[in-house]
Amino acid sequence: MRFRALLMTAGVGLCVAACVDWAVGTTLIARKPRESLTAASDLPVDRVELEQAGAPELAGWVAQREGSCGAIVLLHGRGANRLAMVQRAKLLFDAGYSVVLFDLSGHGESGGTVQGFGYSEGKDAARILAYARQRFTGQKLGAVGSSLGAASLVFAAPEARADAYVLEQLYASLRETTAWRMPFHVARRFQVDVLLAQMPLRLGFGADDVRPVDRLGKLGKPLMLLAGGIDPFIDQGQVMALQNAARGSELVWFDRAGHVDLLRHDEQRYSDAVLPFLSKNLCRPGVNPP
Repeated sequence: MRFRALLMTAGVGLCVAACVDWAVGTTLIARKPRESLTAASDLPVDRVELEQAGAPELAGWVAQREGSCGAIVLLHGRGANRLAMVQRAKLLFDAGYSVVLFDLSGHGESGGTVQGFGYSEGKDAARILAYARQRFTGQKLGAVGSSLGAASLVFAAPEARADAYVLEQLYASLRETTAWRMPFHVARRFQVDVLLAQMPLRLGFGADDVRPVDRLGKLGKPLMLLAGGIDPFIDQGQVMALQNAARGSELVWFDRAGHVDLLRHDEQRYSDAVLPFLSKNLCRPGVNPP
């Protein structure tokens, strides 16, 4: 009887743990209600919607700069929307670039029912890059992505590529970055395995598919990585693995920055690193930003 009671107790415990794990998974991927976004008055943008059969509609803004030496796609982080990239858009627009800002699926005004981890959003990024190529024919195309947006740009290739990338706070693998988010330091790997085991059922792909570090070296384009020196979710080991995977890439540390908006954290350092990199790799010889 005692053994049977122990088995029943263990079974109930497993059921409770499974329910809790499923509930946590639901919270992680659930999108916020759709938002209505208003453009900043000092950035002259046109609203754009991308529609494609069988895919979520994507909402965005485009600010076209006459005489620009290139166009730049900006993609936000997880749980945010294109408003998070407006300050970068203003910086780049003032520096002489046309800018393209979109909400990824599951965010802002775009369609979609879940927030992913960059893998599925790679299809969004590919559509956005293709649109920018078509709109700004003959110009080089840059891409700036933060966290989720950075991962989506990596997973957009080889279907669509930019001519130069600035990837901020990119994680090396979903398992690693999730481990740093676990509430208990003991048995982190086990916690991650249990939590992420539901991904194939919910999202149609597994955690081992979500490894930007395996794809970064295949971009084959000039690349700059921006990383926070005290980022609690992306440790320095992940950052160095990313740089090693993309030979010739540039790495800029923001020493006292956590997982925060790096432009707001240190605007001068951001500008001093990003603007010369983009000018070097996007502007045609003899054409300088206004």
